[in-house]
Amino acid sequence: MFLLNRRTMLKTGAAAALAPSLSHAAPTQLDTITASPMGAFVDSVMVVGDENALVIDAQLTQADAARLAEQVAATGRRLETVFITHIHPDHHMGVATLTQRFPDVRIKAHPAIAELLGQIGQGMFDGLKGNLGFAAGDTWTAPTAHDGPLMLEGTAFDVLDPMAGDTGLVTPVHLPQFDTLVAADIVYSAMDLYVAEATTAEAIAAWQASLTKLEGTGFGDIIPGHLGPDGPTGQAAIEFTRTYLNGWEQALAEATDRASLSSAMERILGADPNSFFTQEALKAAYP
Repeated sequence: MFLLNRRTMLKTGAAAALAPSLSHAAPTQLDTITASPMGAFVDSVMVVGDENALVIDAQLTQADAARLAEQVAATGRRLETVFITHIHPDHHMGVATLTQRFPDVRIKAHPAIAELLGQIGQGMFDGLKGNLGFAAGDTWTAPTAHDGPLMLEGTAFDVLDPMAGDTGLVTPVHLPQFDTLVAADIVYSAMDLYVAEATTAEAIAAWQASLTKLEGTGFGDIIPGHLGPDGPTGQAAIEFTRTYLNGWEQALAEATDRASLSSAMERILGADPNSFFTQEALKAAYP
């Protein structure tokens, strides 16, 4: 499994430079598809090869997943693989739309993520289907366990070991050929964070530790899991996430009940008190 440190990155880059040429050229197209506000501004990433394409994360709503599928289809490539970075449904509810458009696509996740989704994914889908109605797909497909790097036409993309983000296990993907890290929900930009699973000092510290692992690593770009309007990518997105978590920890320390926490979040973080993410955080901190 890929371990994130500068030496490993340099070795990976050197190995890629020295690798013998394959029958396919290395992928040269990388696109980020950001969801609508209803889809929580989730980022999906599309990598395009000569004949096939790879997508990282599958969106929440049918409409956003259909837009993602249309962008893949516009390349003229076959969607070969969809990789799911973690268990949150806004990153995998849209798989039905993708599988309908590309019936042979393989849905994959790190073994730990695949195991969790095998246990709770269908129930998660059924519950959200009741809330989203027609906006959700009609079916859901569980990912299969995938260990090791993701492959696209002989090119390898490294799946990092699971680390804490807005949930306990998130698997970023390193795309060395593009000098880019798909950070998934370890990093946000220009929007409220989903902090409902980070209401303790330990959970916040674990998330901050993941940010520290990603900081200063020399990636040319870092794509956040959620990208608000006009939000930055790269190291600036890491700093945005860290600052928000610091403010969230301060708000928790000041609050004595749900109402005071809401006020603190609005004052310290500029959080929208009526947003889904904020409401979930309030309910988690003060059930």
